Amino acid sequence: MDISLSDINWLAVAVGTIAYCTFCGIWHRQFAFGKKWEQAMGFDRPPNWKETNIYYIVPLISCFATTVVISILLKLTNANSFTDALTLGLLIGVGFATAIVFTTAVIPTMKKPLVFGAITGTAQAIGITIVTLIIYAISK
Repeated sequence: MDISLSDINWLAVAVGTIAYCTFCGIWHRQFAFGKKWEQAMGFDRPPNWKETNIYYIVPLISCFATTVVISILLKLTNANSFTDALTLGLLIGVGFATAIVFTTAVIPTMKKPLVFGAITGTAQAIGITIVTLIIYAISK
């Protein structure tokens, strides 16, 4: 298990991070699943409510960290085909991200934890699968 930061394709990480963050951001917008997502949390959006920078910076940092880890896992698992990359993306996306989202959704203040889990968990599973395929494609 010998990998260094110089083994990472940083262009792939940059492209993957932007794609992952953008996809999940769009997924949670009002015109997509945003209204149902907010209802699931019990969030009643005030008329003049505006998102502050933290709503963009924290997800971007999280997407970057996830993308770096995916890049490392692709190397460590010796993913040599599109199918290998797709399998790894689905395993990480569904097996870890979606499972964690559903687990954390079951908190006393969440109004509809299963709806929240379905919306956010699906976004994470798809986003992680997409970013895994992007990193694989660019790194080959």
